[in-house]
Amino acid sequence: VGHVVHSGNQVWGRSSATIASLPEFTDVSTRKNTKLHMSTPLAGFGAIAGAVSGGVLGGALHAIAGPDHLAALLPKCCGQRWYKAGRIGILWGMGHGVSATILGLTAFGLKNRISHISSVSNLLQGASSFMELAVGASLIFIGLLGIKEAREWKEEIGNVVPQSLSAAAADVGAKSSPKRAVIFNGVLHGFSWDGAPSLAPAVAVATWRGSISFLLSYALGTIAAMAITTTLIGEGTLRAGEAFNRPDIPQKLSFASSILAIGVGFVWFFLALR
Repeated sequence: VGHVVHSGNQVWGRSSATIASLPEFTDVSTRKNTKLHMSTPLAGFGAIAGAVSGGVLGGALHAIAGPDHLAALLPKCCGQRWYKAGRIGILWGMGHGVSATILGLTAFGLKNRISHISSVSNLLQGASSFMELAVGASLIFIGLLGIKEAREWKEEIGNVVPQSLSAAAADVGAKSSPKRAVIFNGVLHGFSWDGAPSLAPAVAVATWRGSISFLLSYALGTIAAMAITTTLIGEGTLRAGEAFNRPDIPQKLSFASSILAIGVGFVWFFLALR
């Protein structure tokens, strides 16, 4: 059936199907839906890319911004060769990443199922206080271990006659105790309340895929930042001992950082009990 349309200009002898196909006669909602469908893959890619980049940056900044984090690792990495010191940072970051991922996924899974916000908040606050106490205890434990090892290190440095001063510090410093305390401290820090704000994007995203992408990237950022930091500290203190002809510099720094770890641990205890 032909139609004659008068709208400023005339369209003569066109069928209804032909007219409907013209841009000016196309339904507006249909055009919007078509554009939305075409842009969905790009929008999804952009959301994942944002979650990944935000997770890496957030994890890295959180790892190096906390003085309690470095206080736990300094006694272990001072005077170590770069690969040994870097391994300490990686172990701590792995422990932190595992617990932070568990915490973030749990919060995301519960965000739409929580009906009594106040009771849940009180429960989380109590759990957080317990974790803060555990963090303080682990810092004190690491500090005490560091003091013990620094004293043994000092005795051994006097008995070692190596080919070079850096070799002396590396050889005695390489005598490492089990790294379980470092991993455990990382796990506790991941569950600690002080890192919760940096995990907020994992709860705010709309999909499981976005939350998991953020949390895995967050863990990788934490591991990378801590590995780089401990590598620089370990190799830097080792080379400082060689440069100043003082192989005991790493030992003294390890002893001082152990005292610092104990002090931070007691401060953590005080803040948790307040």
